[in-house]
Amino acid sequence: MGHHNRHYAGDPHAHTGVWGSPTSAANFCEEDYAVTSLIAEFINCLSNLAYIYFALRYPRKTRPGTLWHQKLDFMAISLMGVGISSGIYHGTLRQTTQYLDDLSMFLLAGALLHPLYAANQTATVRALVSLILVAVIGGMSVVYVRSGNILIHTYTFIALLTFVWPRTIYLIHWTASRPPAEKRALMRRFWKAFWALGVGYALWHVDLELCWQLRGLREMVPMPLGWLLEMHGWWHFLTALGASHFIRLIRSVTDGVDGSAGKERKA
Repeated sequence: MGHHNRHYAGDPHAHTGVWGSPTSAANFCEEDYAVTSLIAEFINCLSNLAYIYFALRYPRKTRPGTLWHQKLDFMAISLMGVGISSGIYHGTLRQTTQYLDDLSMFLLAGALLHPLYAANQTATVRALVSLILVAVIGGMSVVYVRSGNILIHTYTFIALLTFVWPRTIYLIHWTASRPPAEKRALMRRFWKAFWALGVGYALWHVDLELCWQLRGLREMVPMPLGWLLEMHGWWHFLTALGASHFIRLIRSVTDGVDGSAGKERKA
């Protein structure tokens, strides 16, 4: 089940926020405006700093002296975009900002897919990959926003991600003469990303399906410890971590500039 059929609205302070009563189709378990009238979902908003942190913490490797912003490739910028967009959405709970959040996820998926399928290809193939991604992501974005159907976003995003992991494994094992130790190091990073995303997805569902139990537990735990039970916030942190692992892995298997596999190999 997903946030298309779980809508935790009508909280006691929902009408007190500076952004007005929530209008977004999705409204998660965290109580609206419970901490401050400036931020609709306090932890769900601030936890998005994890995306920005990992994007800045692990930029692409460049020559010494390169300015920090020149180290940010499109994948890192897209990861930051998810953090900013999701933070704005959870801070306001407006339908327009929910679209901003959802479409930023499409952009990140496209940023991951492009280097995976364009690496070591001819200029014609690279252009074709770009054209297909723009057409699919742009087209589905228009369809989603015009319809407002969250299932269109959900299934499109899942479909895009489904093309990421098999291509990554293929590039690790079959497109370069990598020594076994390097393949093992790259696969360790792959599984780190996989488990971070998997655990985050599980906690996302716990937040949706066991919301009332979680709220009861949070009332029993003194603050700020109760914030540790905001599972959607953990989803943000773990998906940011998993996406960061995938970005560094993709850099390593497509152009080798990240150098992280070599560091793991020496460890």
